[in-house]
Amino acid sequence: MTKKHKNWGWVFVSPYIIGFLVFSLYPIVFSGYISFTDYDIFNPPQWVGFKNYITALNMADLWMGFRNVFTYVLILETLQISIGCILAVLLNHAIKGISAFRVMYFMPVLTPIVAVSFVWTYMYNPMYGVLNYLFKFIGLGPFKFTFSGLWVEVVASIAVMSAWKGVGYTTIYLLAGLQNISTDVNEAARIDGAGAVRKFFNITLPLLSPMIFFLLMKGVIDAMQVFDAFYVMQQATGANTTVIGTLIYNNAFEYSKFGLASAIGWISFIVIAILTLIQKRAEKRWVYYE
Repeated sequence: MTKKHKNWGWVFVSPYIIGFLVFSLYPIVFSGYISFTDYDIFNPPQWVGFKNYITALNMADLWMGFRNVFTYVLILETLQISIGCILAVLLNHAIKGISAFRVMYFMPVLTPIVAVSFVWTYMYNPMYGVLNYLFKFIGLGPFKFTFSGLWVEVVASIAVMSAWKGVGYTTIYLLAGLQNISTDVNEAARIDGAGAVRKFFNITLPLLSPMIFFLLMKGVIDAMQVFDAFYVMQQATGANTTVIGTLIYNNAFEYSKFGLASAIGWISFIVIAILTLIQKRAEKRWVYYE
C-alpha cells in the first residue's frame, strides 16, 4: 500500500474519528471532570472533590431509581427473551405468508418511542382504555397501569410496553441463531424419539444460549439507561416513577446541577460495569458454544 493510499484512507475514516472525538470522547472526559465540580453551565466550574458523589449516594431518589430500573430490567428481559424465543421458533417454519408476518412483528421496532408511549397511554387509561375493557371479559381489573400510585405497577406497565416494542429486535437475532443450528442435530434427536418440547429445552435452548447471552448483556445495558419511555409516560400521566435517566435529566436541565447529574451518571456506569462483569463470570455456567 502506497503512502497516497494511506492518506486517502485517513480521509475516508476522518468523519467517524472526528465524530467520535467531538460527540463521544470529549463529553465522556468532560462529564468526568465536572462530576467533581459545582457547575451550573452559567458560571465556571468550582472544584468540590467527591462532594457530588457523596450527595448522590445519600439521595433517596438515587436508590429508588436503581430499584425501579432493576425491576424494569428484570421484567423487560424476561418478557423479551421468552416471547422472542417462541416467535423465533414459529417463524423458523416454512409456512404460507410467513414473510408478511415477519414484517408485521418487526414494525413496532421502527416506531418512535414517543408515539408508542402516547398510544399506550390511551390504552392504559383506567377510564376508557382498551386494555381494561379486554380484562373485564376475563374477570380481571380494573387496573390503573401507569396512572397508578404504586411504583411497581407503573414500572411493570412501562416494561410491558417496551417489551412489545422491542421483541421484534430480539426475535430477529434468535431467528438467526435458530437458522444456524444444524438440522442434523434435530434429526438425530427425532430419531432417538425426542418430542418437540424435549428438543426445544435440551437442544434448541442450549445451542441458542450464546445468542441469548448476547441479547441479555446488551438488553441490560440498554435498559439500565432507559429514559424516554419513563419521561414521556410521566409527562402524559403524571406518574412520579424515577429512574436513573430521568434523575440525571432533572438535575441537569431542571435544577442546573450538572456536576451532580454527571456524578449520578458515573455511578450508573459503575453499576452497569459490575452487572456486565457478573454476567461474564456466569457465562461459563450456562452458555454452550459448539
